[in-house]
Formats: sequence, C-alpha cells, structure tokens
Amino acid sequence: MASLALFTDRYQLTMLAAYARSGLAQRRAVFELFVRRLPACRRYLVACGVGRAASLLSDLSFSGDDLARLEADPFLGAALRDPAVRDLFERFRFGGRVLAIPEGRVCFPHEPLIRVEGTLAEAQLVETLLLSIVNHDTRVASKCARIVTAARGRECFEFGTRRTHEHAAVDAARAAYIAGFSGTSNEEAGRRYGIPVTGTMAHAFILAHAADHGEDGEAAAFRAFADTFALPSTCLVDTFDTLRGVDRASEVPALAGVRIDSGDLAALALKARTRLDLAGQTRAHVVLSDDLDEYKIDALTRALVPVDAFGVGTMAVATPDAPSLGAVYKLVALEDARGHMVAVQKRGSGKGSSAAPKQVFRTDAGDVIAVEGESQPGEPLLQPLEPIRAEQPLEHLDHSLAAARARLVADLARMPERLRAVDPRRDDEGFPVTHSDALATLHARIDREGRAVL
Repeated sequence: MASLALFTDRYQLTMLAAYARSGLAQRRAVFELFVRRLPACRRYLVACGVGRAASLLSDLSFSGDDLARLEADPFLGAALRDPAVRDLFERFRFGGRVLAIPEGRVCFPHEPLIRVEGTLAEAQLVETLLLSIVNHDTRVASKCARIVTAARGRECFEFGTRRTHEHAAVDAARAAYIAGFSGTSNEEAGRRYGIPVTGTMAHAFILAHAADHGEDGEAAAFRAFADTFALPSTCLVDTFDTLRGVDRASEVPALAGVRIDSGDLAALALKARTRLDLAGQTRAHVVLSDDLDEYKIDALTRALVPVDAFGVGTMAVATPDAPSLGAVYKLVALEDARGHMVAVQKRGSGKGSSAAPKQVFRTDAGDVIAVEGESQPGEPLLQPLEPIRAEQPLEHLDHSLAAARARLVADLARMPERLRAVDPRRDDEGFPVTHSDALATLHARIDREGRAVL
C-alpha cells in the first residue's frame, strides 16, 4: 500500500515539526473524535469506519518519496533541516492505543466515537485521516440505516458507485452493508470486504439489441441475457414501454424479477406485479430504483406497494440532505512538564469541547458521558479497537461485518420508535445524553482554575 502520511492537512505537518523543536512531541496525549450535532431530521448516527481507520494507522509512516517532497517544500524544508524534526519524521510510526464505539453501534452528539492515546506527535498526525474516514463512513451508514428502516423488511441494494469518488465508492458500499443493505453493485467492495455483489443490465444493453430489431429487440436482449448465465436474472423493463417490457420479461423461463427505473413507481409496480402473476411468474421479484431515498421508500412501503427490493444509489452515497457529518477531533488531555496528565478543554463560543478522557455508558434510559475510570451503571461503549485488515481472509471480514450489522439491529430494536422514525417530530428532544457528576465537576474546576490535573 502506498504511504498515507501525506493524506493530511498542511497544519498537521507544521505542528509536528514545531512539537519536535519545542520538545512536546513525546509527551503523552489523548484526543477524542466526536460530532457536535445531528443533521436535520436525524435522531441518531451509526458508528462506521473506525475499524478501517485503525488498520491504516498501524502502517502510517513517511516514505522516502514523502520526505523528499517535504524537503523540497519552501516552507517545510527549512524545518526538516533541524535534526530533531528530521528524526521525528523519519522514525514516525503510530504506536498509540485506539478505543472506539464499535461499528454498527448507534451513537449521539458529543459522545466520543474514537479516543486516541499516544504521544502528542502520534495522536496529532492521525487527525485528518481519522476524520476523513469516519466523517464519510458514518455519514453513509447513518443515511443507509434510515433507508433500511423505511424499506420495512424489503431488501436494499447499493448502486451508488458512479455517484462518488472511485475509492470512496468501495467504502460507501461497506458502510451501506453495515447499515443493513443486502449487497452492492461494486465489484471491488465484493473482493475487498466479501460483500455480496449484484447487478444485471443497463438500458444500453437493451438498445444494443434494438439496433437491429427496434423495440422487439427488448425481448431478444432478455433472452440473450438469460442464455448467458446459469442463474435466474432480473430484467430492466423501462427502456421503452414499461408494462410491455414486463410482458416480454415474463416470457423468460428463468426470471428472477423485473427492475423499474423510471415513471410512476407505485402504479407501475402494482401493474407489473399483476402481469407477472397472470403470466405464472409468481416468484419473480419487483425491484424499484430511480433516485430513491428514505422518504420515497417510506411512502411506497406505507402504501403497501407490491415491491420486493430497492436499488439506491445517489441518495445512499452522496447523502445530499446531509453532505457533511461535521465530526471534529480535539485534544482532551496532555502530559505537563512534571509528568502529570492535565485535562484540557477548548472553550470557544459555540465550538467548545469536553475535557478529559471519557467513557460512554448506555442504559435504556439514556447515555451518560463519564470520566474514564469512574464507575457508572450501564454498558461501556468505547472498546479497544481490533483493526479490520483488507488482507485478512474473507471469512474474518464476513464475521466482522456480520457482527457490525447485528449490533445495529440490536441497538435500533432498543431505541424508542419515535427516534427511528424517518420523519421524526420537530419538537422531539431525542435520546437523552448527559454528563456524569464527576465530569461536570471537572469542567467547573477548569472554568474556575484554568486547568485540572487528572
């Protein structure tokens, strides 16, 4: 794998150099990654990306090419001529400890999704990479969980590869799968993570056969596709007249189903189901696509439209209603000159953070954010992270993703239905998240004295 050390913001490198010069680089530090607020109309997030991120951290270092580029930079080059700075960059390896809310768990604003413990240099440099991964994967998983809820037991398939960056598409498929999607159209996601891959034909395939036969080529296209593969296939039926396409697909002996990608989906699905049944294709599925999101799917399933599955692309991976999650990464504790760990806190108006390393405890009544080490009733959510490595056998990856999917199902089942609603009431206060008395006392002490030794 190519070096990821430069997949970062410039100020991470400038701070790293300055830490080396000032002697701060090797001090013990703790950072936490969290979200300040939920996107509109959301009542929860789905933790995702943390296992993938931790795998990358273990291999993080500056290659020779990285160092050569930095040396040639007019600004950073001068700093790298200092032996202390050069040594830090050359020897950099991430040896810190990562705790996280496991993938698939439901989480809420201000709760640390990730806690990173290590030297100040180690924990600082990983900020941008962690935020890039967790902001993306958690954003997609949280959206897709809502889509799965709206589907009310119908299968959902991720079709968004062409709507996002080619590398992001692979991990969007992974996030959607953790959220409960049944599969993806992305082949690399299948290879890398063992996610089921599905897909049949595009309109171009129908048109290619229509070049010689006009609209009658649609039937030839369906036959050619069925003859090519040993398993039953799904026919795309809305290239010309959708219902006529359903009739032509019904003539295919091994028909898995029909997909409708345009028009009045509710009306067409009902008519397609009727025609399939009359033709004896009672086991054939009706699959709907066409820029679907949780609101459209919710309306279809509430109306009991006879649909078996949904293909979701743009809305799943681009999440246009919430294109940025807004997760942040803040220093919460640092070793002082005497070797004591000191709680630190950003207190800027409207963009503050919470001091000290923390744990989150969950009960049915709500979550409590507590100082690490204190005892609280409930289940502690932050756990030492077991990285998910791409080179591990698919059996291990299958188990990891299956465990994440199971965690989400269990968490959503415990949540009140009002919080799982696709369109929750605007006056709903959401799931209770409070600070423990010890954490509140610590914050008051920092406000009063400016610092607090842990």
